[in-house]
Amino acid sequence: MQLKHLLIIPDGNRRWAKKNKLQASKGHQIGAVTTKKLFQYVTDYHPEIKYCSFWAMSKDNFTKRSKKEIDFLTKLIHTEIQKFANDPVVKKQQINIKFYGAYEQYFDQKIINDLRQVEQKTANYKNCYVSILLVYNGKDELINGLKKIKSTKHITEKQIKNTLWTRNLPNVDLIVRTGIENDPHLSGNVLMWQADYAQLYFTETLYPEFTTQELGLAIADYKSRMRRQGK
Repeated sequence: MQLKHLLIIPDGNRRWAKKNKLQASKGHQIGAVTTKKLFQYVTDYHPEIKYCSFWAMSKDNFTKRSKKEIDFLTKLIHTEIQKFANDPVVKKQQINIKFYGAYEQYFDQKIINDLRQVEQKTANYKNCYVSILLVYNGKDELINGLKKIKSTKHITEKQIKNTLWTRNLPNVDLIVRTGIENDPHLSGNVLMWQADYAQLYFTETLYPEFTTQELGLAIADYKSRMRRQGK
């Protein structure tokens, strides 16, 4: 099966840190290294994947964790995104980077401005589209969009989709979620509109330990499946 849009839900940074008797911040740092390796792997070995989405921070992450952890995670995301955007591989592979979510309501203006610069810098790249979800909640996305629809009659799918933050993203083909502990499940509300027929791949591997080799196995597993999509 063709794989055009891959969504990664990283889970297990804090549990990895606890398992290794480290602070949670170390788990997030190693997770950031993992993310860069995965992006590099996808662009190098799977050019058919034109869209790679990554849930870097959910709204729950931002609103329910300690201020100390959130401050660290926000600064880490800010720093790593800038480093990634300035990596020669982004220009070489023509990687277009965009951010989706309610981050503009929560992040400092300096960070917001820097993220916008990253988008502007990569706006003309068309080879691979990397979408980073920040302070993202799919229900919030839908509610925000529906408020923009003034007509109460004959509302169409196209109308709704055109109001979404993520309206330019195609349907998700494969969702990979790490850090599952005998309870395979989706994080609620992730790309709800685009994920209706997505195939799922769950692994107990904690995100800092998730390798490009295992991602390769997930992709191979997807390609061996049959997608019926309600047919």
